[in-house]
Amino acid sequence: MGRSTRTRNFLLGTILLLATASFVAGATVVDESTARAAGKSAASTATGSDAQAETDAIFGDGATVSVTQLGVSQKARAIYQKGVLALQRGRASEAERDAERAMHADATFSDAYALAATAQLSQRNFLLAQSTAKTAMHADASNLKAYVILATADNYLGQYSAAVVALTPVLAASTQWWQIAYQQARAEAGLEHAQAALEWSNRAALRAPAGFAPLHLLHASALVASAQYAQAADELETYLALEGEKTPQREELERELGRLRKLASTGNSSR
Repeated sequence: MGRSTRTRNFLLGTILLLATASFVAGATVVDESTARAAGKSAASTATGSDAQAETDAIFGDGATVSVTQLGVSQKARAIYQKGVLALQRGRASEAERDAERAMHADATFSDAYALAATAQLSQRNFLLAQSTAKTAMHADASNLKAYVILATADNYLGQYSAAVVALTPVLAASTQWWQIAYQQARAEAGLEHAQAALEWSNRAALRAPAGFAPLHLLHASALVASAQYAQAADELETYLALEGEKTPQREELERELGRLRKLASTGNSSR
């Protein structure tokens, strides 16, 4: 194995580990309390996790109920909209309570379950979010939100193959919803499908907010796997700039950035 190959493998392992640590990657979570504990640990030590940002546009300012949900009761819809507003303002626990009230007002209201699941993601209750998203899908199989939320929960739990399955019915909508492409990229990276991870992270980057830091770190890992060191360094540098001086593992990432710049300048390949 050549020196550049060893260096590339080391860089890839380091950056991918840091990129996925914030998603509780690879953890075997056996119950809700374990999931919460894993989430709290990752939140304090890992890089750039933001479950609400990942699903933000799903319940953005222009969010409306699914077409098939227009027949739900007016009371349920009013409570739901109150919950959406709470989520937009970063009050996840309040949004979850409103979503639950909307469910009680109309048990068929799929979007209310999807809102609750998103609020649960924001609170890092991944197993509960997974279960609630599945309930949203059962209430309305055409609710695209539910599939994205389920895949997000799957990825946080390290269940990458399940995330791929969850996203398969909605991949055609990835040109409109960057979250679909992003979650697919996360799943492919977790499955060690480097080229697919790169392709899907490229798609996500076309529409994702420029300030969404985790995508830049994930993209960097995919570029390293493809021996595109200069571009990987640019992505890693962008990630560090967005995360600021308090970035977890910043010194380690800065060392990786230096190695990437050196590889790019010497023209090393995957040989």
